[in-house]
This record gives sequence, C-alpha cells and structure tokens, in this order.
Amino acid sequence: MLAGHMSSIPQQIGNYRLERKIGRGATSEVWLARHAFLAQRRVAVKILVAHDSETIERFQREAQVASQLRHPNIVQVYDYGIYPTPQGRGQFHYTIFEYINGSSLQHYLERHGKIALPEAVSIFRQIAHALDYAHSHNVIHRDISPGNILLEQAGGRALLTDFGIARDVTNHADKLTVQSTIMGTPGYWSPEHTRSATAVTPLSDIFGLGAVLYVMLVGDLPWEENLTPPYRLPGAPPPLRERGARNIPAEVDRVLATLLAPDPAQRYPQATLAADDLERILHRHRIATCAEQGTGSPTPAAAVPVGLLPDDREPDPVEEALGPRLARALVLKAQERANQMQHPETISRILDQWAQQGFLRRRLLGRLARVHRIQNRNLYFYQLRVLYEQRGPAEQLEEPDYHNRPLPLDTVRDRWQVALDAPTSIVSEDGGLAMLPGSMHVAACEDCNGRGKRICPRCEGKGRIYETREVEVPAELPEPPRSRRRRAVSGNLGNAVSSGTSAVVADPPPIPTTTRTERVLVPCPDCNGHGGIICERCDGVGRLIRQQAFRWQRTAYDFNEQDDLDVINEAWLLQHCTVHQIYQEQATCPADTPNPQMDVWRREWFEIPHVRAMIEQAQQAINDDARVVLCELTIRFMPTTDVVFDLGAVQPNEQDLYRVTIYGFENVLPNDWRLLDWRWVLTLIVMGVLIIIIGILSVYLLIG
Repeated sequence: MLAGHMSSIPQQIGNYRLERKIGRGATSEVWLARHAFLAQRRVAVKILVAHDSETIERFQREAQVASQLRHPNIVQVYDYGIYPTPQGRGQFHYTIFEYINGSSLQHYLERHGKIALPEAVSIFRQIAHALDYAHSHNVIHRDISPGNILLEQAGGRALLTDFGIARDVTNHADKLTVQSTIMGTPGYWSPEHTRSATAVTPLSDIFGLGAVLYVMLVGDLPWEENLTPPYRLPGAPPPLRERGARNIPAEVDRVLATLLAPDPAQRYPQATLAADDLERILHRHRIATCAEQGTGSPTPAAAVPVGLLPDDREPDPVEEALGPRLARALVLKAQERANQMQHPETISRILDQWAQQGFLRRRLLGRLARVHRIQNRNLYFYQLRVLYEQRGPAEQLEEPDYHNRPLPLDTVRDRWQVALDAPTSIVSEDGGLAMLPGSMHVAACEDCNGRGKRICPRCEGKGRIYETREVEVPAELPEPPRSRRRRAVSGNLGNAVSSGTSAVVADPPPIPTTTRTERVLVPCPDCNGHGGIICERCDGVGRLIRQQAFRWQRTAYDFNEQDDLDVINEAWLLQHCTVHQIYQEQATCPADTPNPQMDVWRREWFEIPHVRAMIEQAQQAINDDARVVLCELTIRFMPTTDVVFDLGAVQPNEQDLYRVTIYGFENVLPNDWRLLDWRWVLTLIVMGVLIIIIGILSVYLLIG
C-alpha cells in the first residue's frame, strides 16, 4: 500500500512501481520505485504535484537540462513523461532519476554538525568536477547548497542534483529567468545573485561551493546574516579557527577567501583548481602531522599545480601579500606556464623557434642547449595613484545680519573633521570654500558700534560744511565828464539829420567784472546733510554674522615602480610582450582619522617592498595642510623564465654557461649577440671587406 497521496498518485508509472515517498518539495514529490520486471532496478521518480504553467515549464526545463549532463557526480536523468491520473481528471508530469541510496549533505550536517577536512576535501573535489563539467556544457546550476548535494552511502560518491533553476546560457529564448528575480538558497547566494538572476555566472556557482566548504568545516555559514537584500558586500570570511575549527591548516582560509571573493574576477576560474589547492594543502598537512607523530610518510597525493615560483623558493611578495585578491585566472595561467617551462623539452622548443626567426642566429640552438637551471618568476609593474586633499588655515567670513535667522547649534570642529563630498575617482579638483560647523555667531559691527550708521567723517556729524567759492562782481570804474559826453552825442545826431540818413545808436560797452573768494555754508554731499552715513561693513543692520571657513582643493599624483629589468630595454619589452593587470584596489581615508599618514593605506601593501617605497615617497607630502583621501594601487605583471644552459661543453665552467630570460606568455627572447652563428657572421664580414677592397681597386684602375 502506498501512503500519502496514493488516492491521487498512480501505483505504477510506466514499468516502475512506486514503493514509498522519500522526499517532498514545494511543488513535487520524490518516490522510490522498482522496475516491474527487473527487480534489482530501482529509480527515483519525481512527480510534479503543482499544475500551473510556469511550474510545469520549469519542471520540463530541469529534465531537459539535466538530461544533457552525463557525469559520475551528477544524478542521471533516465526518462521524462506525462501520465494521466487514475480518475482521468488530469495529468502527472514526472521525471525518472538515478536512485542514490543515501542522504543529502544538509541532512548529514544536521546530524553531525561538521565534517573532517579529508572528507570535506573529497566531497568538494567531486562536486567541483561536476560543476566544471556542467559549466563546460554551458549550464549554470545557480543553487549550489548542501540540500542539493547527495552523499551515497555505499560508494562514497557525492553527487550534484536539482537543476530546477539551472540556466542554459545558450538558450536565448529562455523566458523563465526574470531579470529582477533572485533565485537560489539564502546564505549561499553570491553578490551577483542578489542583483539579478540573469547576472549569475559560473563563478557564482563557485562562490556557492565555497560557502558549502565553509559549512562542512565549521557547521555554519561564514557570515552571521544571510546574504539577503539589501545586499552589502561581505568582507573576507572569518578564519576557521575563530569559528571553532581545529587541526585545519591556515592555508585553507586563503582558499576560502578566494572562493568567496566578492569580486568574481578574484575567484578561481574553475572549481577543480580550488580542489587542487586543497589537496596540496591536505597533503602537506598529512606530512607535517606524520612527522610530528613519527608515523612515517603518508600515501602520495595526486599531482597538483606548482605555485608561481618553483618549490625551492618562497612565494614572491605580491602573491604572499595579496594572494586572495589577485586576478585568479591570471595567477593560474602563470602557474600553468611555470609547470610547462619546468620541462627542458619546452625550453629547447622555444630556443629552436627563436633561432629560426633570424638569419644569423645559431641553428638547432634548442637541440644543442643542455639546461642546467630553470627559474620561473614574475616581473611586476606597480602604479600608486594618490589623491591629495589640501585644506588651508581657517579664515573668517562675515556678512550683515539681514534676516535675523536662527543660528544652528553645532559643535565647533576642526577643519579636518569636516566631511566634504567623498571623491569617486583620482582626479584633480579646483575645490572651493567650506564652512566650519559651529563657528557661526552674531557680533556687533565694530565700525558703527552696532548703530548701523557712523558719523560722517567729512562734516563730523554737523550735516553741513563750508565751501569756498569764486564769485564774480562788477568792477568799479571812474565816471567820465558829463558836458563832453553831451556834445559828442548832440554832434552825432545833428550830422545825421543834416545828411538825411538814419542815425544808429551804438550798444553801450560791456561792464567789466572781477572775481572774489567767499566761504559758503552748504549741506554735506557725503551724508546729504544727515550728519551720518550707513555703515558699509554691516550695511546699516548693526550686526554681523561671522563664520570661519577654509579653502580646499585636490591634486592627483602618480608614483611608478617596477621590478629590476636587468639590462633589457623596457620599450622593447613592452612592444613585444603584453603586461597583464593582476590587481587593482582603492583605499580611502576618513577626514577625521587620528593617523592620516598610515590609516589610508592597506596594511598588506606594506609587505611589498616596491609598494612600500612608493608609499613612503607619497607620505612625504602629508602635513598639517595636506592629506591623502583616496589612493589606488594597480599591479601589472608578466611571467618570466630564467634559463641557464651550455652548448655541449664537455666540462662546462662559468664561461661556458649562457643565461637568457624568456619573457611573457608570448615566450619572447631578446636579441643576444652571444647566440649568433659566428661562422656566418665572420663570413659576411670577410665578404664585406673583400667587396670594399675590390671596389677601391676598381676605382683606382679607372682613374689610372
């Protein structure tokens, strides 16, 4: 008898008889079923119990996507179909899966709390292989969590299941992935999960797998709060030791920090590369443990990639200081190159290719070369961009108190405690004037003593002034004799009458004038006779609003350093090799920091000698009036390989050894005169000399 939904779910679907329900989800049930004719054939039948169109479409898509994947660590899909209900009132959509006799990782963790490092690494590696396989087939799972990982009881396999919200990136007609929708299991979401379902990439699955590893080792999620909207980028996960994990190498924290990096570009590009790192760490841990306990050597571990530098040298300062923050794809690409360059056959091939590219180069150079030493290293180029902010001394501003407005109550602050708009990029700004909070106050105008007017300095408050003027007055002349004057007039008139013409009387001559200086009392023109003028400082208000302010500006500056290039020409190197950006990060400093010279820089930057030198140089410009408010460190690199070889000397000494450097992922060698075919060089020199001699003799004979 079937329990539960036996009244609605059929007892048999196709050739499979349903035995018992083994799982239940929000929209489906999972039943254990046995083949009707093959008694040992057991399968898991997933039956859809919801019937809305979107759920049905998702159910069909899960079967379609999972059926494309055939991997030992992915639960296989055998069949999919639609079966009518016993009453004929509807249909059942079902998928037949491979049956895994075991439980989910979630149930295991609920019972045991956490998993030992070797078992956790084993589970991690199996799921990592499954993920990389799915990603190579353009399938993104989008819900990596312990509930979707099955642990087989007998075989020890870990399998990835539940592709219900998986996305086939090649299916551009997929309408079920809505841009604003967030899909997956809370707590295992990557930062891009919380932005949009369409923003999820294969690197998001790797983030989820990193969270699963953390939960396996600790028994809980890395962060106390689930990564739910509104989302804030988390920092590095807390060290395992702080969360109670014991007997786990500290290097595992570095792997987790890379897996759980907020920036996808800083994560492992492939999940199996993280598994390789974990196995190398586990192998070293076993060796150290066996040495401490005196139990001999452990079983050999699988081969794993070497680091950026050979095993006989310490990691370079950049990788040691910034390991989890470096662009992981480039780091691993450099590791792969280092592995290849460790083989003398690779060096021989590169030397032969170089020899074939030039006419005078020694032929078969790679076959002749007997390699003595191969040393891989990285050549780094550093740029530190710094944005200085200058704040001048406080100066006092004032204006008339026109509006009698209330003054804000605020604490008096220092100029460096004032928050300006934070810079978003390292670009120079002209700046301006910024007020000091708490410095605003009202004061009586000193010029007018608060009266709004001041005594007119010209009239001294009297309203009038004496003005000196030049006045014209008639001049005093002596009076001429009257008798003579009459006769002269009468004579003129008589002459006019006797001649019969009209007599014209002439105008009297102008009266002469003279000037005289007088002092006249007039209204004062400066105050219009009021005796006082409006105070220019307070504009007649009598009160002043005073406030302190400072002027600020920002100046960008670049500092550049690089590793020693030996004798190679930098222009030639940059022309023939690509320099890749492996790191870029900004750091800011709050204006009120107590230690502006140190707090702006990231502490790990000081571990890199060249960067530390640039920081010390940048700190020289920091003083009471200037601080660094934003800085950005960019590191670019190219891998190089130093090779020491001889060309077949019987007992080579120091003089017989050749040292060359192979640059970049392009494997470029600079021109080296030591590796020329000197037989051809001498032949050409002799031929050139002979041609010159023949030319000279020919000219001499022609002249003679």
